Amino acid sequence: MNASFPERSCLSFNSTDDFKRLVYPAAYILIFVLGLVGHSLSVCIFFSQWRTQKSFTPVNLLMVNLLVSDLMLVSSLPLRVSYYIQNSHWIFGHITCKVISYVYYLNMYSSVYFLVALNILRYLALVRPYLYIRIQTHYVAGIVCALIWLFMGLACSPLLFTKKNNDDDSFRCLELAEQNVDQLLFINNVTFPVGFVLPLVVVIFCSVLVAKNLLRPSPALGRTSPCRKKACALVIISLGIFLVCFLPYHVVRTIFLTNEKLVEKHEYKDSCDYILAVRKAAVIAHCLCTANSCLDPILFFFVGENSRSFFAKWIGGRKLHVQNTVVLYNS
Repeated sequence: MNASFPERSCLSFNSTDDFKRLVYPAAYILIFVLGLVGHSLSVCIFFSQWRTQKSFTPVNLLMVNLLVSDLMLVSSLPLRVSYYIQNSHWIFGHITCKVISYVYYLNMYSSVYFLVALNILRYLALVRPYLYIRIQTHYVAGIVCALIWLFMGLACSPLLFTKKNNDDDSFRCLELAEQNVDQLLFINNVTFPVGFVLPLVVVIFCSVLVAKNLLRPSPALGRTSPCRKKACALVIISLGIFLVCFLPYHVVRTIFLTNEKLVEKHEYKDSCDYILAVRKAAVIAHCLCTANSCLDPILFFFVGENSRSFFAKWIGGRKLHVQNTVVLYNS
């Protein structure tokens, strides 16, 4: 192997800048538009429920927190688009750069654990209804939400202390800094089992038991069709989000950081094509993971308590208002 191989331009941390500037703005704009529309509709539904009931069910309380988490990420996407459109130059300050990265991972892992909590609740409602009734209070759901925010906020806090990434006197953000590789690899090795593997195991466990229960007819237990449909929808949607958004990201991120550490230590021995493929795969996986923020409204619609009925009433009310306006205008 040529001794100068580690110094080749393909190993530069900036070797995929053109690919990022092509993919990230398009993906972020699409996710921002879909997320804004979906979450705006979700806000209308939840606000209508609050005005009518003056409270939320435990399931809807978890979903409201998931909505807040998603809105934090969706609101930060225009800053990310601006960065890549301006040739990877960050103009919003170093503190904002750290906050943007912090918000991203806070959203991802809080979303993971809110999905876990929703799956556990739906499992209890269908398989252990008496236990579910005993714990179905806003007090318990509020404590669960507070603990998730507290735990995730503390777990993601090391990202607020990463070193500044300077490149040729221009301020770069949202990039892997050479001096941060070891720290980020350590964080990844901790978050991979705790933030992804463990939640995925819990979701699969709940999903298998719920699916087994759904496939076994038991009319004597008085389970209503809507409850069973919601349980089925939650199993399909939450597993879909885990497998499409979170699984590729965590697997590719681990491979990516492991290789970048070898590059940073000048110990990388594989081909240029491989490292470039890994870096491009990391970009695609990052976009898929970000897309979880615009898929959650689908979960709100199919799984939320009374969400579809409120949506139908809202649409019906809007149509009736338009019809009355037309009648008054023509009379």
